[in-house]
Amino acid sequence: MNDKSIREAMALLKLNASRDIILEKFDNETFELAKARIKGKEKHPKADKLFMLLDDLRWATPYEVAEYRAKRLSCNKIADLGCGVGFQSFSFAKHCKSVVAVDIDRRKIEFAKLNAEALGIKNIEFIEGDILSKKVADKLKDADAFFCDPERLPSETARTIKTMRPDIEKLLKLYPKICIEFPPMIKNIPFECEKEYLSLNGELNRLNLYFSELRKCRASAVVLPQGAVIRASVVRNIIAEEQKAPKIMDFFYEVDPAVEKAELTAELLLTMKNAYVYEQDNDIYLTSGKLLKNDFVKAYKVLEVVEDDFDKILEALQRQKAGKVVLRMTVSPKDYWTERNKYERSLLGDKEVHLFVFDRAVIAEKL
Repeated sequence: MNDKSIREAMALLKLNASRDIILEKFDNETFELAKARIKGKEKHPKADKLFMLLDDLRWATPYEVAEYRAKRLSCNKIADLGCGVGFQSFSFAKHCKSVVAVDIDRRKIEFAKLNAEALGIKNIEFIEGDILSKKVADKLKDADAFFCDPERLPSETARTIKTMRPDIEKLLKLYPKICIEFPPMIKNIPFECEKEYLSLNGELNRLNLYFSELRKCRASAVVLPQGAVIRASVVRNIIAEEQKAPKIMDFFYEVDPAVEKAELTAELLLTMKNAYVYEQDNDIYLTSGKLLKNDFVKAYKVLEVVEDDFDKILEALQRQKAGKVVLRMTVSPKDYWTERNKYERSLLGDKEVHLFVFDRAVIAEKL
């Protein structure tokens, strides 16, 4: 595999050369490797040195997530089960004394070796093999912790445990002290474990399940890149009546999706004194009279609250000298710009506002 050829193909891609032109000089794999390196900057800061196909990149762990997880699982020796091309293993290598990276796919193991060499990492042992086999399991007996990111079917519309590979029940029997990555939108998790939901740049990104001694609590929420963590207390997530707001106050907050999925709003309120819950249509918001800062919320200054009526909303937007209106309501992606243009075509201002609509319409400015 020729790194020089990949770099030359990258240079052509950056000049907007067509696929056909590039394939006149290089083979299809070189073209894809070059394309993945350019796109890979979204996942790893040194992606331009790495070997990966586009499908490898699709499933690769973002650098911020890999670093957080490696710090939490830091130990003497960790085994990365189903390592792929190695993104998570490389972070483990920074925070653990040694790493064993295992994958059943020979091509992925070869790429992972090349990537470790490109990054100057020398404390990873690579094993090609089936992680459910006794042969591999025996080699990993002395590991202090295990991590696995199982394969999922790309075509699935709803994730299920049954279609994940390797078999989760068999995995747990062989490696009880393990963290397993699960799809964050999966509905049923029939295990006794800690459910840790991670958001990255405000979007729900990962779900980690911690078993055995790795478990710290019932549920937790993490926001990245900030690294802030909330863990469940012994009390279930119950919001008292006095914590519920009868009306929207001067400041309005969107709760991070990791907190909502982990059902930790009550714990969040403990860190945000003088904030109150405003719940609408199964969505939870917070509101307060004074501005409160917290890594687990997005804050907005409330400009005006009016009835849910198009004409009254439009009048309020005009009073606020709005020009752009970001819709924060239930609307299908295909209809979003049609709905947004209904407001913006009658506006002459230059202010960008956010419009929340439920039983009332809230016009707010993001802080």
